[in-house]
Amino acid sequence: MIKDGIVFIQDTSFDSKRIDDPYIIEAYIPASHNLQPAGDGLQLANRNELRHAVGIVAARSLKYFSTNGEGFNVSRTRGMAVWWLRHIYNSFKWWKAYVVNAEGERKEMPMLYIGEKFGSATGSDEQADISLSAFENDRCIVSHASCCGTVFAVGYAERGGLANFPDMYGVKTIVGSKYKSAGVSVIHGVTKNLTLMAENTLKGKNREVSQQNVRDEIKTMKVIVLDRPRHNKLIKTLTDLGAQVTLVRDDDLTPTLAVTRDEADLIIGVGGIPEAMLSAIIIEKLGGEMSLRILPRNVAQDEKLLGTMNNWNLFMKSEVDILRNFKIVRPGTEREDEKTWNTVWTSKDLARGKDMVFTASVIKKTPWIRFPDGKEAPGVELDPVTGEITVHVLRIAGNGMEIVPVIYRTVIDKYVNQFMHYDGINVMAGEDIVVELEKVYTEFGMYQEAKECLQKAMAREGIRQDLLREYHSIYDYVEGLDALTHGPAQTPESIIKHFETVSRLPIANDVGLRSRRMIKRYYEYLGDKYYHERRFEKAITCYKEALKYSPHELKVHRKINSIQMRDVLEEFFRRIDRRYQELNYTESENWEQFKLGTALELFYGYAGRSGFSSRDPWLIVFRRTVLHGKKPSYKLSILTKLLRLLKELNWANDYKLSQFLNKEFGMSSGEIDAILTYRNSQIEMLRSSDSLAAARTNFHGDKQSDTGLGENADSHHVWRNKIFHSVGELYFVKGLSLESLSKLLIPKVVVESQNELEDADIPLSISLVEAMEQRYKNILEELREGYKKEAQEHSYAVAEAYHYLSLALYDIGDDDGAKLYYDEAIKKYGEIIEKFEGITPVHAQYRIGNLYEELALLYEKEQLLYYNKAIDAYMNIIDEQKSTKLFGYIGSLIFMKVVRARERVECLKRELSKSNGEKE
Repeated sequence: MIKDGIVFIQDTSFDSKRIDDPYIIEAYIPASHNLQPAGDGLQLANRNELRHAVGIVAARSLKYFSTNGEGFNVSRTRGMAVWWLRHIYNSFKWWKAYVVNAEGERKEMPMLYIGEKFGSATGSDEQADISLSAFENDRCIVSHASCCGTVFAVGYAERGGLANFPDMYGVKTIVGSKYKSAGVSVIHGVTKNLTLMAENTLKGKNREVSQQNVRDEIKTMKVIVLDRPRHNKLIKTLTDLGAQVTLVRDDDLTPTLAVTRDEADLIIGVGGIPEAMLSAIIIEKLGGEMSLRILPRNVAQDEKLLGTMNNWNLFMKSEVDILRNFKIVRPGTEREDEKTWNTVWTSKDLARGKDMVFTASVIKKTPWIRFPDGKEAPGVELDPVTGEITVHVLRIAGNGMEIVPVIYRTVIDKYVNQFMHYDGINVMAGEDIVVELEKVYTEFGMYQEAKECLQKAMAREGIRQDLLREYHSIYDYVEGLDALTHGPAQTPESIIKHFETVSRLPIANDVGLRSRRMIKRYYEYLGDKYYHERRFEKAITCYKEALKYSPHELKVHRKINSIQMRDVLEEFFRRIDRRYQELNYTESENWEQFKLGTALELFYGYAGRSGFSSRDPWLIVFRRTVLHGKKPSYKLSILTKLLRLLKELNWANDYKLSQFLNKEFGMSSGEIDAILTYRNSQIEMLRSSDSLAAARTNFHGDKQSDTGLGENADSHHVWRNKIFHSVGELYFVKGLSLESLSKLLIPKVVVESQNELEDADIPLSISLVEAMEQRYKNILEELREGYKKEAQEHSYAVAEAYHYLSLALYDIGDDDGAKLYYDEAIKKYGEIIEKFEGITPVHAQYRIGNLYEELALLYEKEQLLYYNKAIDAYMNIIDEQKSTKLFGYIGSLIFMKVVRARERVECLKRELSKSNGEKE
């Protein structure tokens, strides 16, 4: 391929099938810039593939170019980027990559989570770090009023080459090579920094370092500052000194290039750490110097506090917990492998890798990215005739920078040619071509072309009525997309109406599904918008509308909970912060008890808790307060043990409950007596209540018999209703101290399995688990000739992630979603048994039995069914013939699992016998 005099060759490293891309099928790069790994090893600097991570995102951004400034398109763009990055990074067989820094958490936007893993689990031992600030100036995509262009940037290094940092704020200084060693630092005021720079210049010119010469030199300096209220004092100081100030609205990264070209002298101020991380790579590669210090959020956003360095240590307890995960601790408490939060980091500290690469795609041209002749690199361009998309990719590796055009060939020309010969081909095939051409047109923002092709198809003679209706529905959908991006600013109702009618089509109809997703996303976006405006009731209304179109969306449920529980959650963390400061930023020995007591007091003292729209609001508050920052596998172990505790509190007779509390929770006889006294008093109240019939109705609204359970039923009668609706109600038991409550509600647990996302506090959303599933599928492709332990662990982790989602959805009250993801977890364990060998499949089989037992606890109506399924699962371990058939002969390795499985079967058979006796 020859274009503009440049010879392009096909880049065979781009694999559209592996990233599951049906529309971009090939990539072409200039022959003179074809990178080739010179042998084994990571060799990031010699990988064409890294261009495509940013290039594909730029190509896909065409769909969201808008003229109405609608922020919804910004949200969609970011979601798109996250989706494709996960697919692309997981498609690389030659690496295992870890996200060490990423933007999104501060602004609550879609993001790759810090700690996410990508790539191969079996094909390579080469490990890499990923750091990304995602879009710079993304408002420019949707508004002509925004200037300075848009880029999408990512940095890479070998494992350990980039600092592992949270998405927080930091104050930074960046200067070019000519000021290196001048002493510029964030711990100096801006006046001192400019003075040091001026003195350095004067000495270099052999000129006198006088006050007047320093002042004159400062007046020649160009300083770049983010235009934010927090910088008002800084900007005034710079202006008073006579420096030439350039204010930038959203450009917190690419101005670094101007500093390396000596077109600017200093970048200073508060910004995001992800942007600073990428700036550090640029500085280390192209020259210059940088300093950075982490700031508390409240300080970073308040310009009155910024100038007082004593306040730079006022981190909230939640921030301290986050920093500790990254081995950044309070000054004076650091260990050998830890840093203090008052550390001044240099670019060398942040970007210390030997094999480092910075990449950025130009989405809309920016003055900061220019060719050597000074011309600005153009933004992404689409040729509507050929369907070729050209993206200019900036790449910095070694000690040089290049801007290379990358051409992506799409299927547009293929479907256009077929559509032009519609009459001459099979009718059914022609119908498919119309639909496929519409999809590819809309994928790249060619809405007018999509509508024209549909109009031509609908105008054909003899078209079937069902097909005509389908084309009309697709046309309505495309017109909605067109109005959303190119129409004038509209009300939410006017946008939704474009998709509403189409969304009611049967789920088999693809455009109906796409419309439902669009409505769900738009309502969620509106909810987020109202939430940030603190219009909470309107936010909840929008979130609930979103759930009508995607009922199992855990993150939307979580957002509703966040609003409903905000008073409790905010007051909890206020008290925690206050107590933490009183203890001089240390945790007391009874810190976990203090957290539990605070959470219980606030929750059960909150009059509005009856309005929380979830099945067990206490458990949700418990997860987000007492268990905040804990690892997912630990949370899962706690929650499953509390689930068992709740059942025994409601169903066991006094004797068995006593045994259970003593054995499982280490409760003393006095503590047990207090619980039994409270429980029996509640039973007596229910017996004597005029609303006894209502009390006998269980949580699901089913009438139950009055029969007691087990031995001593007459003297210790337990009604078939929930005496305890939540384990949190143990708070009302007189005689239980906070220490006693801690034994019950924060019990000692054994973590059965690790979770894929152990390295950071990552919220396990459904979309994130689906991304794990995508990697899992790629891993299974690599297992045709064998397996590795890490692949087994990953597969196990996917199953446990689905299990975590199941319990979270149950607590919210979404029974269909909970059962759906329990099924997914069981299915994943089944795949482990089918694909792998050794002891891991035995563990998976045991976990299937565990999950069926949990389902029996959760759903009393189906208890017998789930008990029998659990027994069948355990019998596959116990029965030697079945075990050998499933797992092969592994002898004594499974002895303990056989013993435990037998114990579970005996216990379940007793439960079944008891239930059958009651039925008789």
